[in-house]
Amino acid sequence: MKNGQPRPNETTVVSNPSQPALQAEPVSSSAAKSEADQLGGGEVHELSEFSKTPDSFGILRLIGWPFQKIARIIEWFFGVASMICLLTLCAAIPLLQFITLGYLLEISANIVRQGKVRAGFVGIRKAARIGGLLLGTTLVWMPAFQVSGIFHDAQIVLADAEQLQPFGINLTIVILITISYTLWAWIRGGKLRHFLWPAPMRFFRTVLKRDTYLQAVQGFWEFIDSLQLKALFTLGFRGFLGAAIWLLLPILLCIGGTLFPAGLRGISTLLGFPMLAIVLIYLPILQTRFAVENDFNTFRDIKSARAIFKRAPIALWISMLSVWAFALPVYLAKIQLTPREVFLLPTVIFVIFAWPSRMLMGWAYGRANRRKLYRNTISIWLSRLAIIPVVFIYAGVVFLSRYTSWHGDWSLFEQHALLIPIPLLGG
Repeated sequence: MKNGQPRPNETTVVSNPSQPALQAEPVSSSAAKSEADQLGGGEVHELSEFSKTPDSFGILRLIGWPFQKIARIIEWFFGVASMICLLTLCAAIPLLQFITLGYLLEISANIVRQGKVRAGFVGIRKAARIGGLLLGTTLVWMPAFQVSGIFHDAQIVLADAEQLQPFGINLTIVILITISYTLWAWIRGGKLRHFLWPAPMRFFRTVLKRDTYLQAVQGFWEFIDSLQLKALFTLGFRGFLGAAIWLLLPILLCIGGTLFPAGLRGISTLLGFPMLAIVLIYLPILQTRFAVENDFNTFRDIKSARAIFKRAPIALWISMLSVWAFALPVYLAKIQLTPREVFLLPTVIFVIFAWPSRMLMGWAYGRANRRKLYRNTISIWLSRLAIIPVVFIYAGVVFLSRYTSWHGDWSLFEQHALLIPIPLLGG
């Protein structure tokens, strides 16, 4: 080396000839520190400092580890419940329904990409945070609702304005305190623990700083961006459009079985019913492939769908059986017009049953996608023969549902197994 300093693994040259060859010269402490600065980036660690520090952090971590695991498990289950509620709300609102369908398609695609069934729980921690914000806000405002009820009762009982004035003042004070408390919890991140503890020292230290509010606004928009709502909406809309194109002609022919003139009704039914059953065989695979590749042209590639089925015929048969079986309970909710008091019930049923069916579809498609060779001929043909009665039974239920559904013939367009659920609002 040009500066004459030895490498870390080289033997130090002895300057004193009388000293043994393998014994190095003593080095001063200042030289050792300078060498440590050059080799360690300017940090010198004294071993005595570590020897004097008790291992209390390791003990605390060991004690707190079970509680952290339990807290994360509770958070995960709370996130699943929150996700079901959020998907239910979106499924009942026009246009936002495409976000629900996009999320369900993303479940299958994520399982295929990662090769793990647990990858179907997408965004659970984020849903838990949104649910915690809504739950915390509700809990914080409950005292204000109680005081408001007392004030309205006082308005009925007390006729004198002077007697009523203290109740109005108390309500105003409670509302102002609640608004401040809620905004402070939102500024700190809106997690459930932020509503349970107000952090008063932090409040007095940061409430007047401009950076506090700038960071809150920036964090809010970063969280909204991380939800990828635009991507989910686009994925759901395109997945809906591709499936609707395939279903349009068979459903119109089935509707024509009751609306066409008498001479054409039988022909329309004989063409539409088997055509609907055939479309139902291929459409789940086509829609899942579209979600994985995000290419709208996959809806036209029947040959690839047949090849995918040959690679995992039994798994795909099981998954498609779950798709059609889990879609049946929603038809029971359409027998009568849903009252406004429980108008979310059909969409709750839709989300609860659609989620596992999409996970199974992603699992089966992932197995087929990882394989390069077809399975044996016997399993392929047995699965093909087994899927035929399944789709014909489901197509028969769909065909007959127009006689039990509140919307009649046009309820055939409510294909919630592949499309979006129609809001079933009462009158």
